[in-house]
Amino acid sequence: MAVTAARSAPGSSRIASSSAVQEVAATTSRTGLTVRAELDSGEHPTGIRISDDEIAALPITRHRFHGDWNYTIHPQRPTDTATTTSTQDEALADRPARLTQRSLQDPELTGMTRQQLNELIDMLTPAMEIQREQVLRTRRGHERLVAPGTGAKPKLTSADRVLATVLHLRRLATMDLLGQLFSTTAMTISRAAKDVRPLLDAHGVHIPASTARFRTPTDIERFLDLDKNKIKPTC
Repeated sequence: MAVTAARSAPGSSRIASSSAVQEVAATTSRTGLTVRAELDSGEHPTGIRISDDEIAALPITRHRFHGDWNYTIHPQRPTDTATTTSTQDEALADRPARLTQRSLQDPELTGMTRQQLNELIDMLTPAMEIQREQVLRTRRGHERLVAPGTGAKPKLTSADRVLATVLHLRRLATMDLLGQLFSTTAMTISRAAKDVRPLLDAHGVHIPASTARFRTPTDIERFLDLDKNKIKPTC
């Protein structure tokens, strides 16, 4: 089996580079591996930065282990095909319709089982209701004049607020993306996280950060679809 190694760009010492190339080329294995290496003497500009928008536009599927480092880049469509279907694809990529609350509760995203998440929601809901009443009373400047449950409904349910906070603390997505997923604004998500975090701390609940990072709803869909098709080890 033969492997062609990536070319080595010239460094400050051409002799050192040549030595490194020779070491790479000398690599062998018992099964017949051979390596061909050569020095690339071309000019390679440094300091080039790729924007988040450019990264988000790539057809990437992030891997389960350290998805921020390990991922698969899929081939692009031919130009003519992309031109005729671009509008349809953009519409599909921008809509998070398939990402229901249940899919956002997936253990791969939350870092806990669905039962654990439900227990966390049940534990925090009474405190969140008291918290909400205190905020409303402060805004009104007096006690409630109508029965609880009447009037304007909150933009997020208690379950949504806990789930959004968990996903935020997992560092899976930006506030803007979480706003898309919950059909609200980044400010509403930020406010929910600000309210829920002290309650988590009071109950001694720590939400560990994930290694996965998502920039679009499509990233999350691909991540969850990958999990469904993956053959998991039995041990």
